[in-house]
Amino acid sequence: MKLSKNAEQRKTDRVPHEASVRYSVGGQDEYHPARMFNYSSTGMYLELQFPPPKLGANLLIEVMDGDGEEPWFDRNAPKTCYYAKVIWKKNLTDNQAHYGVGLRYLSMNTPEG
Repeated sequence: MKLSKNAEQRKTDRVPHEASVRYSVGGQDEYHPARMFNYSSTGMYLELQFPPPKLGANLLIEVMDGDGEEPWFDRNAPKTCYYAKVIWKKNLTDNQAHYGVGLRYLSMNTPEG
């Protein structure tokens, strides 16, 4: 697996922030839960329980508004959506999640309200 770049190679600083997210690969209707741990103006870092999508895969990321996990299956739940590409991934050993994934944004859509 490709490992992440170190902080000195990043163009933008990461903001520590934890949130529940769900993602789908390539516009499919199947969603998988994940946890976001930080983000920047160019991308975000997720941790997954499931095997990660392949490098270069395009994902639709839905960051669930609120702090609970109840809205997972509610398509009308408030969320912020991002389109991103998998740019690196790694196996995690000392963590509840099994995989870490680095994403670069392709675009962003916020909910209308």
